Amino acid sequence: MLEQIKQQTGISYLIKDNKQIVLSASESSQQQRNVTVHGTVTDTQGLPIIGANILEKGTTNGTITDIDGKFTLTVSENAMLQISYIGCVEQSVSVKGKNVLNIKLKEDSKSLDEVVVVAFGTQKKSSLTAAVATVDSKEIAGRSVANISQALQGVSPGLNITAANMGGALNNNPSIDIRGTGTIGEGSSSAPLVLIDGTPGDLNMINMQDVENISVLKDGGSAAIYGSRAAFGVIMVTTKSGKKGKVSVNYSTNLRWETPTNLPSFVNSYDFAQYFNEVARNSGLGAFYTDDVLQKTKDFMDGKIDYATEYDANGVWKKNMQSWGNTEWFDVYYKDWTFSQEHNMSINGGSESVRYYISANYQNLGSDQNFGDEGLQRYTLNGKINADPFPWMKLNYNMKFSRKNYNAPTYQMNPVYYHSMPRRRPSNPVYTPDGIFNKESQLNEMVNGGDHTDDLDILYQQLSVVLEPIKRWQIFLEGNMRVDRQDIHSDWKVIKERKEDGSYFNMDRDDGMGGRSRVEEASYKTNYYNTNIYTKYNFSLNEDHHFDLLAGFQAELNKYKSISAARDGLISEDVPTLGNTTSNTQFNMDSNMNEWATAGFFGSINYDFKGRYLLEVKYRYDGSSRFLRNQRWKHYPSVSMAWNVAHESFMQPFNDVLGTLKLRGSYASLGNQNTNDIYPFFPSMGLGMGNGSWLLNSKRPNTANPPAPISPLLTWEKVTSYDLGLDFGLFGNRLVGTFDYFWRNTNNMVAPGEELPNTAGVSSPYTNNAKMRTKGWELSVSWRDKLSNGLGYGATLVMSDAMSTILSYPNETNNISKYYRGRKLGEIWGYETNGLAKTDEEMKSHLASLPNGGQNALGTNWAAGDIMYKDLNGDGKIDGGQGVLGNTGDRKVIGNETPRYNFGLTLNAEYKGFDFRIFFQGTLKRDKWLTGLNMWGADGGYWQSTCLKENMDYFRPADTDSYFGPNVNGYLPRPLLGASANNNKQVNSQYLQDASYMRCKNIQLGYTFPKQWISNWGLQNMRMFVSAENLFVITGLKAGAYDPEVLDGYAAGSGKAAPLKTAISFGLNVSL
Repeated sequence: MLEQIKQQTGISYLIKDNKQIVLSASESSQQQRNVTVHGTVTDTQGLPIIGANILEKGTTNGTITDIDGKFTLTVSENAMLQISYIGCVEQSVSVKGKNVLNIKLKEDSKSLDEVVVVAFGTQKKSSLTAAVATVDSKEIAGRSVANISQALQGVSPGLNITAANMGGALNNNPSIDIRGTGTIGEGSSSAPLVLIDGTPGDLNMINMQDVENISVLKDGGSAAIYGSRAAFGVIMVTTKSGKKGKVSVNYSTNLRWETPTNLPSFVNSYDFAQYFNEVARNSGLGAFYTDDVLQKTKDFMDGKIDYATEYDANGVWKKNMQSWGNTEWFDVYYKDWTFSQEHNMSINGGSESVRYYISANYQNLGSDQNFGDEGLQRYTLNGKINADPFPWMKLNYNMKFSRKNYNAPTYQMNPVYYHSMPRRRPSNPVYTPDGIFNKESQLNEMVNGGDHTDDLDILYQQLSVVLEPIKRWQIFLEGNMRVDRQDIHSDWKVIKERKEDGSYFNMDRDDGMGGRSRVEEASYKTNYYNTNIYTKYNFSLNEDHHFDLLAGFQAELNKYKSISAARDGLISEDVPTLGNTTSNTQFNMDSNMNEWATAGFFGSINYDFKGRYLLEVKYRYDGSSRFLRNQRWKHYPSVSMAWNVAHESFMQPFNDVLGTLKLRGSYASLGNQNTNDIYPFFPSMGLGMGNGSWLLNSKRPNTANPPAPISPLLTWEKVTSYDLGLDFGLFGNRLVGTFDYFWRNTNNMVAPGEELPNTAGVSSPYTNNAKMRTKGWELSVSWRDKLSNGLGYGATLVMSDAMSTILSYPNETNNISKYYRGRKLGEIWGYETNGLAKTDEEMKSHLASLPNGGQNALGTNWAAGDIMYKDLNGDGKIDGGQGVLGNTGDRKVIGNETPRYNFGLTLNAEYKGFDFRIFFQGTLKRDKWLTGLNMWGADGGYWQSTCLKENMDYFRPADTDSYFGPNVNGYLPRPLLGASANNNKQVNSQYLQDASYMRCKNIQLGYTFPKQWISNWGLQNMRMFVSAENLFVITGLKAGAYDPEVLDGYAAGSGKAAPLKTAISFGLNVSL
């Protein structure tokens, strides 16, 4: 028998003392042979998997698959291979007797169940019962934007982000709301709570490269646990943490060139003059531009003369209607392209017991202005340490520091700068013949008129201890601190203009600072402290009933203080400090300090039966220092539930087609403490230093304002929300989606009380007397797939809509210029029209049909090219009645400026290392009434008017004497100034704008180098990409001097905001 074993296995034997048998391997068997194995790894559809890990079991010998899913590896002849890939079930395959392997990996359904960050923890997406959306860092990677807010626009349904009043200004932060306007209460805000790793923070000061994921808690069921700060949703940003393993170094850069979008254009100087002379004739005024100036203008444009102005009789350079240059001012003000850059580096690694993550970011944003020193630099530093000193203890420390330095000409900070841009006259040259900035250019103010700086530092520190005394029971002790410090400096310097005789005089300024030098300093500091103490426990009964319990306490304290001072009369403009000023009259100082605090007890119970039936009950008992003791504490419950229909046994036959089907519903009651004042129950007196309007001992005295009456019953706004949701996944979850229908009631909103008689001498106190309801829906649908040739592709559509209606408001007369019961937010009241009269006879006929006053209530001197308003109430005249419901004359609701059907559409593809993404964002329905000279050209008086190319499609009769010829089908009415200027500018259906739009927000093309290429360079990963931002827009706006994305607020709505930017960028990501 032993001899047979020897022959078959090569194992030798030796018999000692007829008792012991010693076995030993022969030399040939000890030298086990190696074999080279070739193979391909595919998914269940037979498509190659790129980057799958192939490892010889029990060794460190391994490789990864290439772009065709193929691999080659030399292993021992009896080896076992372990094949793994993210999202797939790991497989083990024996190579014995095989040289070629074809391996098919199956999807791991458990790993595909996304883990979502929620309040005080995480949950699997399949277990969510409330409305929670997630944004992966990959969705915003490579975007050429200044901050995360801009990158999130259009990415998540219901998350509404707009450019705000100043549009694309370098230091402007977007405004954010979730599911529409939450409150119209006096001093209240609909802004969501922003949490950065659990601490309230500034979304625009985060390093985008540090972001791991973002969760948006949209309904009360998901946000209720945060209480009074989360009435209108929560944006939770989780930043990256260290991972165990060897040190990993990551570097990324983004270099971009930006140019303004949608800049208007002036007509040439000769056309400008002809336009305003025609406007003067229309308005019964004398010509603005003489024949002499018109001829000189033509000669200058034809190159016959090379000077655009000359001295007048007073020895001052002629300007405006007396000069004859030809300047395109928007080309003067704005650069063609601006360079900006961003650099980021991070290091992470660690062991089983200690892990760390450190990152630094530098961002330098350039100005689009040709003149003046403007720029923004942002620095961020992030450090995280996660330690497990004992099996039952975890320690986590997190530090973030952000610094923003913004500088600009002081003149640019005044809205008059953008306001005045379109009011420049092309007849004015940039420089006078003696080489000095023309007074009308605004450029002297920009370059020599003073400097503005805005420096902001934010420091976060977070420390948490997690104890686990027994399995499944955890105790969390968290302390968070945030310190904000902002310093703002502005100085104004005297600007002088030179006369013909060489003397100088003080130049007037549009900001009212002509002839004055001044310094303003302001400093603001906020200290915020947050403590969380809570405990979690989870257990199961009979393996079918799963419970998660949470109970805790949270406390916040916020301390704020500020000081500011301003004084005229700089001794030396080279040293712009307060100590270097001398004025005793133009001097003022102010300071402020306040504190507020909240405290809350909270708890939740999560119940899960076999993953089918889910229930979550939350409760918060909240207190706020902002209210009197008997109004201070409130109870806020919530409940949410879900039914995973796809997990039912009767659905098993359909699982191949319908993998996910879940119904959700939630109810929650929350409070909003952010009402009209920090101390609304104290009658406070406003104090001012040196701001009296009279002199006392040659100085302006300090003043105090009498307090307004207060209501002792002022309390929380109460927000009640409801949500019904559906989650679905079809065809192996290649098609997934979510739909939600929601409504939200905001009660106890703060509004003015009943009007007091004039003899009272004070205004009525604010009380909780207004109500509003918001209804809407959200949809998110995604498709992803991979073709047999290895091309992966996907598409995602998100869309949402919301509309708010006033349920009650203190407006006894139902004045339509105020909120009233039944009013929908954004309603536009105006007149309907019969179009423009093409002839004077048509206008006379229209007026004759209105025997009781015609259109006299709206204007005078009606003629061809003016609007014919409709007599809706049939009383023989056009007017607005008394302006109250039931008596609105000929006015009606003609539109609504609330953005409707906001959407985002993403299309993406990947193929052999290349990746492509295109992202569209927009609004499908919005009405907007636009005002100002950008819309009308001639607007009010001559100095409030302009003539842009966008204003030239205006009505001119068939028998016109206009230099531009007839245009009976022109879009705009005949331009007018003076008494008739508002004839055609009453809010009306004729010029109500369709502000819907679709903008190509981002296009990105990238290439990730194969690991086998870059491993020789010592790199783990390398990706290069090119990206374009705000590439083009399609809009329903007929007024071309406006950007449909920048229409909110006074400056934006009248076309006086900074333009958005088109950006082209190149990026590189490298990991060592």
